[in-house]
Amino acid sequence: MIFRSIFMTLALLAVPCAAHAAEDACDSLTPALVGGPMLPAKSDTAVLRWLGNANYEVGFGGKVYLFDTYYDRVSRSRPIGFSVADVKRADVIFLSHAHFDHMSDIVPVAKQTGAMVVGAPITIEVAEKLGLPASQAIIAKGGETLRFGDLTVEVALAKHSTIEDGLIDAYHNVYAVETRPDTPEEAAHTKEVTARGTFDPAVNDKGTLAFALVLRNGFKIVGVGSAGPITDGDRELAKKIGRADVAIIAYQPHAVAERQIPDTWALIRLFQPRLYLPAHHDHSFGTWLDLGLEPLFLKLRDEMPGTAFAAPLYRSAICVATSGPQRGTITKLRY
Repeated sequence: MIFRSIFMTLALLAVPCAAHAAEDACDSLTPALVGGPMLPAKSDTAVLRWLGNANYEVGFGGKVYLFDTYYDRVSRSRPIGFSVADVKRADVIFLSHAHFDHMSDIVPVAKQTGAMVVGAPITIEVAEKLGLPASQAIIAKGGETLRFGDLTVEVALAKHSTIEDGLIDAYHNVYAVETRPDTPEEAAHTKEVTARGTFDPAVNDKGTLAFALVLRNGFKIVGVGSAGPITDGDRELAKKIGRADVAIIAYQPHAVAERQIPDTWALIRLFQPRLYLPAHHDHSFGTWLDLGLEPLFLKLRDEMPGTAFAAPLYRSAICVATSGPQRGTITKLRY
């Protein structure tokens, strides 16, 4: 047994570095944005990670792309496993909209990484007021085609999800019944975090974007951070890119599955992805509750059998083939 252990250790040490990198990236729970392992730049596998709320990391071709930056969250939220100060790597950041739970950490993340930041006019305006250097900002209104090296990005003007009058108050009452009040320190932290964004109603119709990342080999990853009613911009984006390989589409903050599903479902149907990954389905303490994904997944299984789905945990490594017969297929999922 000792000899076998030594032999196995020597065998592993003999594996080329590139193979180690590929294995580690798909096995590691450490995101690339905080210095975690990445696949070799020539690899045709993309590594996606859900980082809470609508935050996703996409690692491909030696680059790191981020959807949203909301890591230092309101008090009493579950820890995602790293802090804003830990973030050290990103090449481009795509902001869905200017609500705090999508952009509150954009300034430190952008400064620490030097990444370019793409957002709607109101999003960039808020970010620059918070301290984002203008040299790192790219304003998009929808309809643009942007290029970052061998990455092409198609941008659409989308629409924010609809929140009925009384829903937020109802959720607040649930928290009041089920949990203790915040301490003064917790309340102060939540107030500080929520101030790093805007509640301007213009966000709903003029400040919400959807993105399609087209990788060097034509693989398409759609990111929709808020699932409102389908817009002309959404339709044009779907027409422009054809079938998506991966669609990251937000779930809805409604309390009842019957109301949660329709808008998200409409966008899934529009983009017809090979793989669907959920977003915006975990709690925001004091406001939103954790949402059950099973009703949506059941509908996908029964009505769109050609679309696979997964429910990753924070920082899970989702390795996806971007070419060949396995295109759009999860080759490994490290929970």
